[in-house]
Amino acid sequence: MRQKRGKALKHLPYLELKAALARKGLNQKYIASLLGLSPVTVNQKINGSLDFSYREAEIIANNLEAKTHELFFTKKVAGM
Repeated sequence: MRQKRGKALKHLPYLELKAALARKGLNQKYIASLLGLSPVTVNQKINGSLDFSYREAEIIANNLEAKTHELFFTKKVAGM
């Protein structure tokens, strides 16, 4: 597991998801209302402290008109 300010992360941050939100002019509050979660919980999921369920990932991808794997399953980078 990776460390972030002393806390173990479950996964790397979802950078593609963050980029897709920015391109659409949306924010994490939009995702929170879409999923019925608090903005804090969504932030923790996006930044790696908690996991999205596959169903949550599908809902987000459909609403952003993107493919689930493009937003949530990123390629490994050499050296990581």
